[in-house]
Amino acid sequence: MNFRGIVHARIDDRLIHGQVAVFWCNYLGVSRIMVANDEVAGDEMRKAALRLVVPAGLRSSIISVDNAANNICAGKYEGQKVLLIARSPVDILRLVKAGVKLEQVNAGNLSSRQNTVCVKKYINVMPEELEAFLELNRRGIRLTAKLVPDSQEEDLMDYLKKAGGPGFEQVPRCEGGKG
Repeated sequence: MNFRGIVHARIDDRLIHGQVAVFWCNYLGVSRIMVANDEVAGDEMRKAALRLVVPAGLRSSIISVDNAANNICAGKYEGQKVLLIARSPVDILRLVKAGVKLEQVNAGNLSSRQNTVCVKKYINVMPEELEAFLELNRRGIRLTAKLVPDSQEEDLMDYLKKAGGPGFEQVPRCEGGKG
């Protein structure tokens, strides 16, 4: 995948952390990490903390979803290798609706929260997140689940289909999940 500089799109509610900074950045050979999330973009303290984790020599953008979409579509990152990280599939769907073309999205970690359903050990979704994933799939975007580059890539739809029909609230919770 390479749409105007985006080489990989990942959903991870931890955003920039050790796995991203060490494993994914090296594996992908990126020159920039971009976080697209409105809440984080508006919180200077969180932005500063996230920038501390960015490896030396890499640029970072921690911006709103709208700014990310505008910058990507305007070609601002062409010639760069950008790892795009969103906090939720809802953010990714907003980017896609704004014109960002993605062929594949990797789901990393979505932590257990109140009202989530565990669809995979490290992926817990709320109803609106499930709908966003399903809409991304309907738009032809391949959804994968993979924590680190050397782990096996799995088709996220296989897991989501089990949680997506009537009885969503009946899906078994993962051990330790708050569900």
